[in-house]
Amino acid sequence: MSFLDLFCRNIPDPDNTTSGDKILDRLPGILTKVLIGVAALVFLSGLIAFFVRKDRIGENYRKTDPSVEKVINRSKRAKDTVSAYTNLGQLRITIRQDTDKDSSVLVISPWFSYPQGDTAFEEEIAKKERQIKAIFADYFSSYTKKELLKKGEDQIKQELKDTINSQLVLNQIKDLYFNEYIFF
Repeated sequence: MSFLDLFCRNIPDPDNTTSGDKILDRLPGILTKVLIGVAALVFLSGLIAFFVRKDRIGENYRKTDPSVEKVINRSKRAKDTVSAYTNLGQLRITIRQDTDKDSSVLVISPWFSYPQGDTAFEEEIAKKERQIKAIFADYFSSYTKKELLKKGEDQIKQELKDTINSQLVLNQIKDLYFNEYIFF
């Protein structure tokens, strides 16, 4: 028996329906069911991973603070108008080192609101700008990245606002904001 005879013997005859043809007829249906099963398994495993995983997607992204214009416009509608002090600029602060990692740098661009029209208070802030920058540097350099993330931005802002206000005599800042708050 030659190779050609063996090969031709396995080719089904179109006029003769055998059990081999029934399997070939059912093959597309079986493949479709297997593909649907695999797709369902992938979808379900992804869904389970999404709900079970410890860290949530977007958990480490911060919610941006409102812009200076929004804060001022909002204060006008509330009839408690404020001005914004934005002259502190961008601060790069080396934060405390974790035991197993290199030290990190935190880049912040703080600004704060204060009662509008209080020029004497604005002059006090300008004169104490270096002292206010030192408050930021001292505060952040005493914590690790992990401690700062655990503490949360709202608590950090409140503590910094209280510390800054304790150094001011003529008035108090109303709110503290960060245009940038990035760990490197």
